[in-house]
Amino acid sequence: MTRIWMGLALGLGVSACGGTAPFGDDDDDDTNTGSDSVYFTDQNELMTLNNITYDPDSDTLTLNNIPFDDPDNVYERIQSEKFSNSFDAYESVPTSGTNEVEYFAVFRRSDSGQSQVAAAGTNRYVNFGYGGAGAQRLGSQPNLPSSGIYSYNGEYAAVRTTRDGVNNGVTFVTGDANLRVDFDDFDVGGAAGGSISNRQVYNTNGQSVGALDGYISLTDTTIDFENSGIATSTATEFDGTGEATGAGGNWQGVFAGPGGSEIAGIVFVEGSEVREVGGFIATQ
Repeated sequence: MTRIWMGLALGLGVSACGGTAPFGDDDDDDTNTGSDSVYFTDQNELMTLNNITYDPDSDTLTLNNIPFDDPDNVYERIQSEKFSNSFDAYESVPTSGTNEVEYFAVFRRSDSGQSQVAAAGTNRYVNFGYGGAGAQRLGSQPNLPSSGIYSYNGEYAAVRTTRDGVNNGVTFVTGDANLRVDFDDFDVGGAAGGSISNRQVYNTNGQSVGALDGYISLTDTTIDFENSGIATSTATEFDGTGEATGAGGNWQGVFAGPGGSEIAGIVFVEGSEVREVGGFIATQ
């Protein structure tokens, strides 16, 4: 398999942007869609994804601003996928003889239809390459409670790129998302944090191949009451013995649904050998 040096790729520019779908802002595809959405574009220069749209009629996913994925940014469903939760797997389909790069993605819209998340990654670069994750609120901005402590539990999925010299490649990951939210802690700032656990691993056909021990810690952060969001904080991967693996990054999210009854969030951790970028939907 040919892999691309990132320095060369940066010199070649990005693919054309386009595509229409029922959600998202199509007037300016190269800008973030505002406080109803969160992405990792400010946390990592290679996490370039900045808009998500989904067409349920064709079951196609459109991920904007990922270089070399597809002229129309379209990702097709991997029909053989057998995830243990409600996320689905997608892939770009490079045209033979072009400079298009194969990417893999995970996506889920919440059961209520009030939010959605997606994440993408690739195996076609010498390093981790481009990718990203996004969480979008599709309904109106909720009025959050002014007090109370709540638990949010749900599902997680990710694209994991490995560069350890032995098991180089891409796998999918699913898991459980467990968060706690205190709407009146830190004076007027609130608090939110949690973890990602029970991670299962799948090959690029979406077939189960094992499990990851340990978990990802989502460090407590504050609530953005003005935008009904969750501020960026650190994410850290720990192994089964409770020791940090050396992979770290960030997480953030948005509240959706009546009274902020669900959270759509994104997570990435990156070390010298592994990058995992994913998203979660969790409800009260």
